[in-house]
Amino acid sequence: MLRMHAEQLGEEIAIRARLIVPTFDPLATDPAEAARLTRMQWRMPIGPVRSLTRWLEAAGCVIVREDFGTSRVDGLSQWASDYPVIMLNVQSPTDRLRLTLAHELGHLCLHGHDVPGDLEAQANRFAAEFLMPEVIVRPQLRNLTLGKLADLKREWSVSMQALIERAHDLRVITSAKRTSLYKQLSARGWRTREPFSDELTREAPELTQAVFDQLRSRGLSTTEIAQLAGFRDADTNDLMMVQRLKVVS
Repeated sequence: MLRMHAEQLGEEIAIRARLIVPTFDPLATDPAEAARLTRMQWRMPIGPVRSLTRWLEAAGCVIVREDFGTSRVDGLSQWASDYPVIMLNVQSPTDRLRLTLAHELGHLCLHGHDVPGDLEAQANRFAAEFLMPEVIVRPQLRNLTLGKLADLKREWSVSMQALIERAHDLRVITSAKRTSLYKQLSARGWRTREPFSDELTREAPELTQAVFDQLRSRGLSTTEIAQLAGFRDADTNDLMMVQRLKVVS
């Protein structure tokens, strides 16, 4: 339903993106290479990705935040005609949300047409390389401790567990070291909720707000925008509804 209404909104508002979401054949292009090519096409600075939502919205991605009512699902994505739509679970902490954004970007780049059996693993590999480029992060992943992981988390704005997995995938640490680090996290209760996530800069989509403002400037009422965005009724005095429209528009 969100995709359908995004298409309808696209008929009212033309989003002029200065970047594009590139698409790749997953049978011909390795996911990590696709991530590197995407960063190159977008002319992104080397190192950590700052304001990931800004980059995605610059490529025309419509990012919608919703409460999924569960922590078991972090995000979803689909193409709505020419517009990629990403839906995020607001329950996710910033580090997990950023990984979800990169993961969904991987799906958009790799799985627009074909759906291979290992699509989740491919999206994970894309996200890892996109957020933590091997050529930069590899030297930093040696001799990992919880203290070093905390520092790297602040630098790269990804979870400590994502850094552990990256180090293991790049064969910088052994499986035994990986297990040891996870046991240390578990002993502190950090497997489900890591520390320092609140210190990271929150990703805040702005494109949907701009769409809402543009429709209002055309003279559409909140009720009319609500109907256009897929709501049957809307009370203009209901500030929560207005805020919801700003997210869904």
